[in-house]
Amino acid sequence: MRIKQRTSGPVVILDLDGRMTRNDGFGTVKAAVAPLLKQGHSQLLLNMANVTYMDSTGIGELVSVFITTRNNHGKLKLVNLTDRMRELFEVAKLVHVFEVFDDEADALQSF
Repeated sequence: MRIKQRTSGPVVILDLDGRMTRNDGFGTVKAAVAPLLKQGHSQLLLNMANVTYMDSTGIGELVSVFITTRNNHGKLKLVNLTDRMRELFEVAKLVHVFEVFDDEADALQSF
């Protein structure tokens, strides 16, 4: 898992690239978000367009990062989920937890 960071106004965008599984990339997103929260960044957008595969461990990490962000008075939103990821999120009822967007501009505007 590789993560590139960029900003748009007050929003920090993390472009995720790779697999989110127990064996590939586990903990990478959490490790990227923790220092941002400590620095006072409270508006985070995860761009999932280049996540090639995610298992339940990856979903668990996203939930953990979401809770940590919320507990630090921040907002974490997702953009560009693949069809498979969207299906997983719907089955797990996580579409009621995360704000999910198909368009980055719409996601940014929602903050």
